[in-house]
Amino acid sequence: MSWFEEWFDSPLYEKIYADRNEEEAALLADLIQKIIPNSDYPEILDLGCGRGRHSINLANRGYHVTGVDLSEQAIKKAKRLASEDHLHDIRFLVGDMRDPLHREFDAILNLFTTFGYFLEDSENRKVLYNVSGMLKEDGIFIQDFLNPYFVNNTLVSREEGRYEDLQYEIERKIEDRMVFKKIRFTGDSLDEPVEFSERVKLYDLNWFENQLPTAGLKLKTCYGDYHGNPYKTDKSPRLIMVSTKEE
Repeated sequence: MSWFEEWFDSPLYEKIYADRNEEEAALLADLIQKIIPNSDYPEILDLGCGRGRHSINLANRGYHVTGVDLSEQAIKKAKRLASEDHLHDIRFLVGDMRDPLHREFDAILNLFTTFGYFLEDSENRKVLYNVSGMLKEDGIFIQDFLNPYFVNNTLVSREEGRYEDLQYEIERKIEDRMVFKKIRFTGDSLDEPVEFSERVKLYDLNWFENQLPTAGLKLKTCYGDYHGNPYKTDKSPRLIMVSTKEE
C-alpha cells in the first residue's frame, strides 16, 4: 500500500489537520472565482478533493462540482458534509487521479499540493495528460502547488503538538529533490505508537513549463499566494498555475 492510501484513509489524518485555515480556503475560492467565474465555467472537477473542503466552498458559490479522491474515508466524509450543507450540485467519487473520468469539464482544479505524490515522474506526468483529456476546448486548469524554493528556505525540521488525548511529533527533511514528512502519534487511546509518512516531489516552475505543453496545456499565468499576488521564485509561499487546453 502506498503512503497516501494508508495515511489519507486514517482517522488520525483528520485529527492532525482538524484546524485547517478556513479563511485561507475562502481566499483561494475568491481567487478561483475571479479566474473562472461560474457563469463561464459552471462544470468543474476538483481532482484530489480530499474531504471536500474546497469542493463544498465552490458549490456554495454556484458551481456544479465533481470531486474525486482515492481515499474512501475522505469521500465518505465529503458526502456527509455536502449533505449537511444541503448541496445538490455536487457529487463525490472514489478514484485515482491517474485514471481519467469519461466526461469533460469547463475547468479542473488540483489544489493544496495534491500532486507529486508518485515516485516516478512518468506517473505524475500522467495526471497532467488526464487533466488535458478531461478538459473541454478552451478549458482552464488551476493547479495550486507548493513553491519548492520557499519550502527549502522555510522548512521546520521538527514540531510537536496535541489533539485531545493524542500527542504527535512531526519530522521533515528534504532529500533527492523530495520533501519527506514523518508523523508519529502516541496517546492513551492507542495501544502503541503509530507512524505515517508523506512524500512530495519538489517540482519547480521550470518543470511545469516543460511538462504542461507535452500534455496539451499552455501555461498562462502564475500566482504566488491566495491573494493573487504575482509569483516570485524566492518569496512566494505557493505556486499557483493557470493553464488552458491547447487546440
